[in-house]
Amino acid sequence: MKTYKAAYALLLEKQNAYQFRQRQRKETLYKNKPELSTLDSSINHQGIALTRATIARDVGKADAIRNKMSTLEARKKEICLGHEDLLSHSYFCPHCKDTGMIGSDICQCLNQCLSEVSFSTYDLKSRAQKETFETFNFDYYSDIPMIEGVPSPRSNAQTNKKLMQIYCQNFDSLQDQLLFTGPPGVGKTFMSNCIVNKLAEKGYGIVYVTAAHLVSSIQDQLFKEGKTSEEIFKPLILCDLLIIDDLGAEFSSEYSQKQLYEVIDSRLNADKKMIISSNLTVIKIQEIYDERLSSRICGNFKTIAFHGEDIRILKVKKSR
Repeated sequence: MKTYKAAYALLLEKQNAYQFRQRQRKETLYKNKPELSTLDSSINHQGIALTRATIARDVGKADAIRNKMSTLEARKKEICLGHEDLLSHSYFCPHCKDTGMIGSDICQCLNQCLSEVSFSTYDLKSRAQKETFETFNFDYYSDIPMIEGVPSPRSNAQTNKKLMQIYCQNFDSLQDQLLFTGPPGVGKTFMSNCIVNKLAEKGYGIVYVTAAHLVSSIQDQLFKEGKTSEEIFKPLILCDLLIIDDLGAEFSSEYSQKQLYEVIDSRLNADKKMIISSNLTVIKIQEIYDERLSSRICGNFKTIAFHGEDIRILKVKKSR
């Protein structure tokens, strides 16, 4: 019961955030297009006039007013071209109209919230909310190559940022599974947060979880909560994007590898997108994990390498 309450609370939070963004967009549009306020005022006045003409049964005048209102509405749509969703109330989820249910079935938006409260350790209210493409700071990346013939950390970071912006812009059409690799503190988690923030703005459902939390959560739901494998894995398959952070930091065992394999294999078979980040190199992944799991990762994921010094250490030095 607590899970459903938490899921409904999360859904309401998302709906409110969506409506707030819509209001902000509308205010910006009206500020940039002052004619819109004038048109709204004229449409309102014509509406009052139409009511009076209708009561007076003045058919000719009523028709003339309707024609004038149609002209005003057409002009408004012309000005709002590309922003038509702001002309009337729009829902966070058009499928269920923000009820969370379609008939007697749970809507995909509520299912996504169920998966997030069950697995995700991501919290948009925390520091992660500030980690966006706009706040990405290249100053912490050296423009001097660490190895001759290899792009400098700054060049590498700039390339990765551009690639991930394209990834977010074309999320629906791209089928790439991504593997972020690199030493600790070089921006892998920051980049993941940039992606989550950008896609969350567009309404995509995302589960962001560390490998250790994912394995322990599956174990708890199986043995403590008595859920079936189908109940546990369904929300992990339904979300638009699954991000598994810090692969390699979990306690590695035959059981943990089996659970990770089941999650990754299920999403690959369902053609659902994933991002895995790890401090391990591709070679290390092949050494540490069994052949079934390592082959699924190394054979199906596009490697995005991150270079540079540990930014967290650099920030500490800078603050002194």
